[in-house]
Amino acid sequence: MKITGPNAEVSARHDWTDGLATFSVKPIGWQLPDFIPGQFANLAMPSGDDWDTEHGKAVRRAYSIASSPGQDALEFFIRRVDDGELTPSLFNLQPGHAVHLDQRIAGHFTLEGAQPAEDLVLVGTGTGVAPYRPMVLQEGVFERFGRVILLYSDRYVHDLGYIEEFEALAKKNDRFHFFPTITGDVPESDWAGLRGRVQTFLTQEAYERLTGKPLTPDRAQVYLCGNPKMVIDVQASLEGYGFVKHKKREPGQIHMEKYW
Repeated sequence: MKITGPNAEVSARHDWTDGLATFSVKPIGWQLPDFIPGQFANLAMPSGDDWDTEHGKAVRRAYSIASSPGQDALEFFIRRVDDGELTPSLFNLQPGHAVHLDQRIAGHFTLEGAQPAEDLVLVGTGTGVAPYRPMVLQEGVFERFGRVILLYSDRYVHDLGYIEEFEALAKKNDRFHFFPTITGDVPESDWAGLRGRVQTFLTQEAYERLTGKPLTPDRAQVYLCGNPKMVIDVQASLEGYGFVKHKKREPGQIHMEKYW
């Protein structure tokens, strides 16, 4: 699809750190379509200084939607890549600035493919937590799963977006369990929680110590999103326990979304 100009604007922006922000993007003159939590949308900016209205040249990238359906804007949880083609331009935007938002929302990384299970295990690194936010708020999620386990890692505490929201939800709902973990060198006075990569907690022994229940394919559906190396490593580990990658015609227990 040729992009000849902006059709949306940044309606709000929240900076978690320098280089990590949530952007709310609102359509101009059209309505957002319905979507399923876990899906993505494309954002685009000019490839040069101005929009190329003749040739439609622009830089487009896909981002998971971090907000729930039914709102007038979409939220995107984005980390700036200094040598990237798009994110430096996005991080120059403030509320009111124009951007292009594709009107088509797509993606299969949703809970629709998951079989009912005792545990829904959501594993994310960095901005890979974005699709899980609308998932855990999705109506009916606790009718299909006995518990929802969110295991979320980043290097430093301030990089853990939405942490207060997830902690509040865990206090409110005893079937939602939130386990943030950091991998950076942070003093004990600044972080009393878990440390280490998410892989550390996804061995069968570590998972049972952490959650009180076993990690087995007969009782868990596992979602992996974020760093491709994490996704590959955890997939291999889970397959050693008998888990199988989910396919549309061959339902399994491992659902994956690799970033970058």
